[in-house]
Amino acid sequence: MGYRNYIGFIPKKEYNKIKSLTIQEIFDYKNTDPKDDCIGVYDFVTELYEFGKCVDFNPPKKSIKTFFKNKEAEKNWNYEGELKVVTKEFLAYIIGSYKKRVEIYYNDMMMPFFGKRDNVFDKEDVSNFLNSIKTEYGINNKHTFDFTKITDEEQTALFKIFEHIRSMRTEWTALTPYNLEKGQCVTSSWKFEYGIFELVRIYKSFDWKKNVMIYYGY
Repeated sequence: MGYRNYIGFIPKKEYNKIKSLTIQEIFDYKNTDPKDDCIGVYDFVTELYEFGKCVDFNPPKKSIKTFFKNKEAEKNWNYEGELKVVTKEFLAYIIGSYKKRVEIYYNDMMMPFFGKRDNVFDKEDVSNFLNSIKTEYGINNKHTFDFTKITDEEQTALFKIFEHIRSMRTEWTALTPYNLEKGQCVTSSWKFEYGIFELVRIYKSFDWKKNVMIYYGY
């Protein structure tokens, strides 16, 4: 499956019991023999959201804290992967970074036709190709273009638009971007357009007084 990143939570009461323990005390607490087994983050944390592979987050430094207060445990923890306590600001940063990715993604497809205009429905100052549209109104409106006016940049953007539509169609035909049964989760889709709403739901509903949010990977 490969390395993936997640956010999850630990009840604050549980976290307060383990955060200052030594590694041996952690094994004793979990009734586990370090000679026979190991302890992973999944032994502590309840998953909230999977980010998937190859994340490149750069959140504010103050939004990430060490998991263990015991320096020996933090340094020598046998778990190979990220394991950090994160704050509400961390989640707000992730939501903002998703929004920015979506913005860049759609601008990349639209700007060759509309430039940097915010209102893409404004027919003024659009490309010659879009200005060539002719519409015949009827029961089924017919739209035609003069493809002799399309630029190379617009053709590349048009290809990206088709690929985007194909990908989104697959999300709804071969997959399902929402679920009705899995706990409180609304969507487990990795598409930023959908994932951002799941993160907003978590942001609004997470009980920061009773729980500790954890960012981890394995």
